[in-house]
Amino acid sequence: MITSKYIKTGETKKYSLFISPAHQRDIDNNSIKAIMESMKEHGIISAVSVRKSLKHKGKYETFDGQHTIAACKRLNLPVIYNEFENVSNKAMISLNSKSRKWKLKNYLKFGVIDNINDYVFLNKIYSEEKLPLTALIMMYGGSYANTSFKELKWRALTVARGHNILRYIKDIETSFNIKHVRFARFIWGFGKVFDSGKYDHNRMMYQLNKCSNMLTKQANPEGYTSNIEMVYNYGVNQENRVQFTQK
Repeated sequence: MITSKYIKTGETKKYSLFISPAHQRDIDNNSIKAIMESMKEHGIISAVSVRKSLKHKGKYETFDGQHTIAACKRLNLPVIYNEFENVSNKAMISLNSKSRKWKLKNYLKFGVIDNINDYVFLNKIYSEEKLPLTALIMMYGGSYANTSFKELKWRALTVARGHNILRYIKDIETSFNIKHVRFARFIWGFGKVFDSGKYDHNRMMYQLNKCSNMLTKQANPEGYTSNIEMVYNYGVNQENRVQFTQK
């Protein structure tokens, strides 16, 4: 049975009444500006959603609409808010997931704040390496897993694999100044090469010394897998050529 958790609607210019939960995504200034432009043209046409804060007595935690509150404050407009009860952190993340407001880094932040070990581990690498999160999830989880990542169910099942792939792409990037090896599509394609068990990094580096210009940007992971294979076999006798995946 579906029940409503709605309590009441209010209106106030006391902006300090509202705080953002620690799990909430970071404020984006461009989003605030866009909402301000909409308000100037159409007025206030929607309410924000809040729950009572357990840590800060008398305050509300905004679980949907923090950018709207910031826009109202800048324009000196009242905040219209709907109060709900018993809204859990998991319910908050589900709401934002369904509305597609959150990015992968927001889910990473959620996992870190909840002290989920795999997310804390991945956040350290993400902070240091600045690689796309989609790529890191694949590298250290073993497969494309954005959905389970958003559900806070992702696990770092292939740590050694991830470390090796990271070491190899950094080696290629620094040695030959090939920036697109940091693209998620490249890393996905390179992962397929690595998983074949046939990849020899010393041979790849030797080949790149001859033809690094042939490792070019591709439209998809499959294109990168084929491109890597071409470079790997460039100028090599037929009997020594390697096929990483089935055609």
